[in-house]
Amino acid sequence: MSSLQCAGPPWIAYNPDGSIHMGGVPDRLLHHPEMERRGIKLVGAMNPGVVFRSVPTEHPQFVVKVLNLDTEELPIYERLLRKSNSPRNHTIPCEIYREGHPLLIMPYLMPLDVFISGQCPTLRRLLHVFQDLAEGVEFLHQQHIAHLDICHNNIVTAMSEHVSAHPSSGLVSGRTYIIDFNTSKQLALGPGYQHAIALPPTQLPPPNDLKHFDPYSWDIYCLGQVYERALRKFSQRRQYSPWVARWCVRWLIGEERGCRTVCRCRPTAQTVRGALSILRLVAPPIEFCEKLYGRYFLRSSSVS
Repeated sequence: MSSLQCAGPPWIAYNPDGSIHMGGVPDRLLHHPEMERRGIKLVGAMNPGVVFRSVPTEHPQFVVKVLNLDTEELPIYERLLRKSNSPRNHTIPCEIYREGHPLLIMPYLMPLDVFISGQCPTLRRLLHVFQDLAEGVEFLHQQHIAHLDICHNNIVTAMSEHVSAHPSSGLVSGRTYIIDFNTSKQLALGPGYQHAIALPPTQLPPPNDLKHFDPYSWDIYCLGQVYERALRKFSQRRQYSPWVARWCVRWLIGEERGCRTVCRCRPTAQTVRGALSILRLVAPPIEFCEKLYGRYFLRSSSVS
């Protein structure tokens, strides 16, 4: 394989007239020997030139990512996959194909937004998702890895059909997984010791237009934004917004003071995960009381 073929990403697809096909799959992936060996038929780009998806109507479904060797994504995945047996590791089960340019081959799972809207009927289930995500971030931080781009686009959920389609992958039904370590960093110091660093480009805008952030605290801030979006999705379907979940959102987002050393504006992932494990136990009576009070309040308002 030539050096040009090994370079990338982006791997660009072209239309017959020579123009760039943003949603297409380049020939080097369409006819890649590993795709042909596995019978993976890629049909479109999820992130043009970088991430590609197989045929949605064929099972099992896969996602293939062209790894950028100028980032730390490959060594981070190598580290995390070596610890795949840890119950607190929420890295998506995947394989690294190393011949030629490295490719990441992983199962296609349900986007978080879709899961929250259709598969999250109770407050306890919502808090379970919150705890799952906090556990995954805590595990990363214990390895001195800051994700730095946590958002709803980088979180997926495994369902029973995914587990059945990928029986040897180690997927767990109902479990959330964190993806995309393209801007992530491996750090010398852990939470509570690491000072602020310059933020890379991120999908979520930093508060107060800050350019530097304690990387672990930034992950928690972003996690709070993910919680807020999930809460909105949950509330739209169920016509109420539980105060426990609202409190979690405010707690994680915090009041940013622009710390240039170790940030104390929000809790650590470990503290968040511990608090949520307790809140999940008391969620059913809290939800019952909130709904009961809500119905009583509505009746009282209609009478008056």
